[in-house]
Amino acid sequence: MRLRLTFEPRVKVLSNQQIQDMLKEDSGSAGPRNPGRRTFFRRTAAAVPALLLGASAARANPHMHRLPELYPGENTTLFQEILADESAHVEILQALLVDDANTLPTRPVPHLRNLVQPDVLTFVRGAAAFENTGAGTYAGALFAVQQTQEYFPVAAGLTTVEARHAGFLNALLNEPLVPDFFPVDTPIPQSVALSHVDPFIHDLNGGTVPSFDPVVASDPNNFRIIDFLLLLEMVETAFYQVNVAKFFGG
Repeated sequence: MRLRLTFEPRVKVLSNQQIQDMLKEDSGSAGPRNPGRRTFFRRTAAAVPALLLGASAARANPHMHRLPELYPGENTTLFQEILADESAHVEILQALLVDDANTLPTRPVPHLRNLVQPDVLTFVRGAAAFENTGAGTYAGALFAVQQTQEYFPVAAGLTTVEARHAGFLNALLNEPLVPDFFPVDTPIPQSVALSHVDPFIHDLNGGTVPSFDPVVASDPNNFRIIDFLLLLEMVETAFYQVNVAKFFGG
């Protein structure tokens, strides 16, 4: 018998009411969303590479209408587990930013859009894109995180969890565990990571566009890295909150 979750995250990016409102709004809409809306991150407005979307977006089996499942009910359990992990990541990163040495303003939850996906396969493709992006972004950030007990073990641990999520989702889509069968994962630049979350952000709710030095490690840069990752995790967690509720009842 599979073990049940033992950790209940205290942080919810979206409230239950916000989730329900988004799902109700989506149920009354039809047709594609307006592709002409401006890109929020003007400096990073670029086509998202195939790697970022996961090779599944380009090569997914067109006849695949339902997800494969290793054990009965396993997909529901695992997607709820992934949601719990991502919620915990938000909580962990927020806690690391509560420090007298941190001069960055507190990052608010951005105003979000386009979260609700039309079907479960589109959701899983989007989730795979988030997780492949997360694994690559964390991997790139590791080069610039100070190797202290306070930050580096946490950053490394978050990286491996993102990679585990990505491998599961890639396999669920009948794709290689690592995109294009690469034996070594590739760091993803900040601009690419931001271009991926951009379609889901209406505005930053008073927050600033995050960035960090990808090479030089320092105390201030540690906080900039954490702030950058926090924005990505907020969007990712909200994406899971809405769609796990829609497709898996979580």
